[in-house]
Amino acid sequence: MPFMMMKMNKQISLFIGIIGLLSFTSSIAQTNRLTGSPYSLFGLGIETGSNVGKNAALGRAGYALYGQDFINLENPASFGTQSKNRFIFDIGFLGELSSLENANTEENRLASNFSSLAFLASVDEHSSFGLSLSPYSDVGYSLVGIESNVEGSFDQFVSNIFGTGALNGLTLSYGRSFWNRIRLGAKVTYLFGSIEETEAVFAGISGLTVVEESSYRGLQLGLGLQTDIASYLSYGFTVNFPTELSGNQDRIVQKTLDLVQSPVESETDIDLDPFDLPFEINNGILVKPWQQLSLNLDYSLKFWEATGQTDNVGDFINQSVFSGGAEFIANPEGFKYFQRVQLRAGMFYDTGYLSIRGEDISSTGFSFGIGFPLSRRTGSRINLSYTNIARGSTNGILVDENINSVNLNITLKDIWFLKRKID
Repeated sequence: MPFMMMKMNKQISLFIGIIGLLSFTSSIAQTNRLTGSPYSLFGLGIETGSNVGKNAALGRAGYALYGQDFINLENPASFGTQSKNRFIFDIGFLGELSSLENANTEENRLASNFSSLAFLASVDEHSSFGLSLSPYSDVGYSLVGIESNVEGSFDQFVSNIFGTGALNGLTLSYGRSFWNRIRLGAKVTYLFGSIEETEAVFAGISGLTVVEESSYRGLQLGLGLQTDIASYLSYGFTVNFPTELSGNQDRIVQKTLDLVQSPVESETDIDLDPFDLPFEINNGILVKPWQQLSLNLDYSLKFWEATGQTDNVGDFINQSVFSGGAEFIANPEGFKYFQRVQLRAGMFYDTGYLSIRGEDISSTGFSFGIGFPLSRRTGSRINLSYTNIARGSTNGILVDENINSVNLNITLKDIWFLKRKID
């Protein structure tokens, strides 16, 4: 009995510690940018597409992917992978260097932050639950030196606009296996975050500064299915139901006269129009032609047009994502270290959800990565991946982006959290 109590107390302490770490990284995510994209000006920012472990190098693919030594946040049904006494912890970091170019100028921007934090624990040999925190969308734009004429005169004023913030997702997932070939899962995600926009308008030595901090929150429900059609072929399917994010805003206005700044007005808890997220369906297949190689092919569709969401500059359109990824490992049980190293690659095409002046803001990308085993007895690994994304164009007012990102994930499994028992 004392041993059982000690084991239970250890699990409770570990759970409380993880909750504290989730809260800490959430505060980090709110204060550090993960993007420098000017397209994050629209809506609630740029979708991050961040993921954990091996998924980061598979070109956003993985709805049919399952296994006992990693966490797959793409599909909660993967949590039903059969295993007993399983515990996995994963933390990731992302650095991004983007090159921006339009018809007149070119510049580089650097951003970095944590990319994900997740853990998974088995309930019994047929089911597991997990908790994860990851950025859903990110904001990080700057528009400097915008010159405009004062209405009714030839005088000019200059505006500088800066935006930063993030929308995060705290997700509770559960999955269970049935009849050894079917896995079902569900997840609920609490979406929350804030976006701060600062606009400074100057005419000579006088000016006006407007700071608006908008906060959003809401719940989204998702369901998942995985089925093994054959020993070498699996199918995955998920749906994310539409949700409405409520919002409020704090607004501060200050003026500058003769280099002296003074307040003009301050308002808090201003009600904002809700932001609607669309109904989303995702399909994927996993093919294993032989033990060493696995192939993933996915298709996703988001029905943005049905939300009726609007933007002052562009229109929201239905979004499709085509993605594929591959992983190779010479011998998962090999005695030589490099036989157990995982090699990964992937690519995707995203039609985008925004159209500006009739031109869709689409993106293409490719990725590759490597998984270094930390121990032969466990599935613990260090996962390193590189992704290149090309987004937008130089037509009209648009911007062409080329984004290079490096994702580092540390995945710790089982033995790292279990104390060896000596009889």
